[in-house]
Amino acid sequence: MQAVILAAGKGTRLQPVTLSMSKGMIPLANKPILAWTREFLDFCSEIIIVANRNQDDIIDYFSNDKKVKLIFQEEQLGTGNALLSAEKFVHDKFIMIYGDDVYGQEDIERIARLEEIALSTFHHKDPKPYGVLEIKEGYIVGLEEKPEHPKSDLVNCGLYLFDKKIFASLKKISLSERGEYELTDAIKLLIKEGVKIRDHRVVTWIPITYPWNILDANKYLLEKNGSMISQDAVIRSGVVIEEPVAIDDGSVIGPNCFIRKYSSIGKNCKVGQAVEVKNSIIMDNSFISHLSYVGDTIVGRNCNVAAGTIFANLRLDDKNVKVEINGTRVDSGKRKLGGIIGDNVKFGIRVAVMPGKRVWPNIMVPACHTVAEDIKSELPLSKYGGN
Repeated sequence: MQAVILAAGKGTRLQPVTLSMSKGMIPLANKPILAWTREFLDFCSEIIIVANRNQDDIIDYFSNDKKVKLIFQEEQLGTGNALLSAEKFVHDKFIMIYGDDVYGQEDIERIARLEEIALSTFHHKDPKPYGVLEIKEGYIVGLEEKPEHPKSDLVNCGLYLFDKKIFASLKKISLSERGEYELTDAIKLLIKEGVKIRDHRVVTWIPITYPWNILDANKYLLEKNGSMISQDAVIRSGVVIEEPVAIDDGSVIGPNCFIRKYSSIGKNCKVGQAVEVKNSIIMDNSFISHLSYVGDTIVGRNCNVAAGTIFANLRLDDKNVKVEINGTRVDSGKRKLGGIIGDNVKFGIRVAVMPGKRVWPNIMVPACHTVAEDIKSELPLSKYGGN
């Protein structure tokens, strides 16, 4: 059996993380999302990844993988167009999966054993932002995108078992209101034409829509796989590790640090004296200097967090943390959420980052500054004691 992974999405709601890496290359437990998906699909004879030609990080990572075929979506015209790009490479029945979400390995293996084509569904407490399904006698009979009044709590989670009939339907659909060819329109057409699509109920699905979902997926994979601490990492005296955590090659931890569970620390990182890291992702080549606190936070690659920096993760009024996403304040649903930091950010000493605040790549944050709003452009260093 073959598999097709759609991986060309931009992930604008995940900024600043996706400003310098593809969405599918975001590290979870120190491995890219796409690498986890590829691992879960290892039973397939061939894995086709649909990417963009400018996604060098995906191309470089998978170019020597003999089981993976990289193909390219020439224009970003939606999920339907992306899947259609794979038509001439697909032979018969195949799994199709979104490459920027996290699925349970057992759910993926189970859909592969079905005889009929199938669409995976998931019970969701808030179905409005998704495609909502109607099911009758185990088959999909209706699909409505982002309904104001959902008819069920079952949503389409982007894991399918298709055969080549899907390509004929994709060629019949028109551009949607947002100027894209939508895969769901082709599925609606199949239903209208009387094609039976089996309901495949999944146990695990973590859509990576917002930055805090990255932390949710990281936690799930650490719980599922346990601690992953490299033998090439240096753990100095006085370090307390609350498992499960991931610590990658070349990283130096301590002395006297507290690494709390669900934390992932990438390659060649340094976590200095008396630092506490809790439920956070620190990506490759980043330094967290002494006497700092990193809670429920994402720190990008090649960052330098100077001494005494605090990533606050709890509002004073104890309400849910809200994050600005594409100009709108979005409730994260999280009581605890720290900062979201892009690549190559440098913090001066004693910086305080307020809950849910974002810092764009390549920014220098002056010493003693309080990050009370997102920082998307350079601050005047002289105002804060710089030269």
